[in-house]
Amino acid sequence: MTLFKSFIRNKRGGVIVESALILPLMISAGLSGLDASNMLIQNHKLEGQLAMAGTYLSKSDNPVARESAAKNLAVTGDISGTGPARVKGWTAGDITVSYLATSNTNGDYRGESNIETVKIYTELDYKGFGILSSIMPNGITIKAEVQERIVGGGL
Repeated sequence: MTLFKSFIRNKRGGVIVESALILPLMISAGLSGLDASNMLIQNHKLEGQLAMAGTYLSKSDNPVARESAAKNLAVTGDISGTGPARVKGWTAGDITVSYLATSNTNGDYRGESNIETVKIYTELDYKGFGILSSIMPNGITIKAEVQERIVGGGL
């Protein structure tokens, strides 16, 4: 019992014990923050690239015929599709393009009686550093969507 009391009263080494308890938590919190930041950067890149492809299609004279070029533009930044993907693991096959027609018979919007928009959507499984993925049992999926009004030749 006296050994235990002397151990409790001993103040030397208290900082080391506290550091040994707190340091792993601080490191994991910092790495989780870095992983979350990386995920947000990838989401921002996806949205920016989809916006570029949406603008390309919305100003095109024939958007349906240029879908493949727009997907390449979104993924690589080039309509030919050459070069590396702007976001690791992202391919043109991950992008969905659809068209929406909104009735404008009331004249709520400037333009014709039918307003045509292009919708570009993608999903990407986030791998990251593995810290956030280990917390989430089903993994993390980044989703991004952009809609642009067609101002070119139309459909």
